[in-house]
Amino acid sequence: MPAMGSMGGKVALVTGAGSGVGAAIARLLDAEGATVAVLDGDSTAAELASRVLRRGMVVRADVADPVQVDGAVRAVVDHFGRLDVLVNNAGGRECGPVGPGSTMDITDEQWHTALAEGLDGAFYATRAAVRAMKGQGGGAIVTVAARCGHLAQHSAVDGAMRGFTAAVARDVAPLGILVGGVAPDCADFLVPDDIAAAVLEWFEPGGERRSGQTITTRGTSG
Repeated sequence: MPAMGSMGGKVALVTGAGSGVGAAIARLLDAEGATVAVLDGDSTAAELASRVLRRGMVVRADVADPVQVDGAVRAVVDHFGRLDVLVNNAGGRECGPVGPGSTMDITDEQWHTALAEGLDGAFYATRAAVRAMKGQGGGAIVTVAARCGHLAQHSAVDGAMRGFTAAVARDVAPLGILVGGVAPDCADFLVPDDIAAAVLEWFEPGGERRSGQTITTRGTSG
């Protein structure tokens, strides 16, 4: 793990940060010195999560709505003057070692929610972030997508996000923007701090050489 303050001076936006993994990522980035904007569709959860941070702001937005996402990124840039880091974390709330394992048990709502929050949300936020980072001389975008092999909807998002991450990394490399992915196993969602630590690895020296790749978590959950 980088030394304390390794994210000093950086402005970060974390989606789905009202609870669980997103909140853990926000706390770790804050502990490393970043100014963190906590984004969540639940404004109360976002407010509670932000109270433990030393600096930052709360942004309420539905990541499946491109207008709201554009507005959220614009609000962060307007408030802090820049955006250095985006962590796409929305989605995966149903992921875990238990849940409907058979494709025939997955409801239409579960399928569409997983794709809207995980895939659409990551695209909308990434597009807005790239527009904001262009001209800043660089930035970083990291997406968390669960490797839930027993849940078809999350497996679909995971596979799509790996391709998306690689393609976006190639596209924005000339802008100096690092793009990476973190693919936690379902069981790792029981240990959010492990996933947060994996996200932080992207900001260690040399992380830019892995741009376009998706790494797996190596936490205590196995």
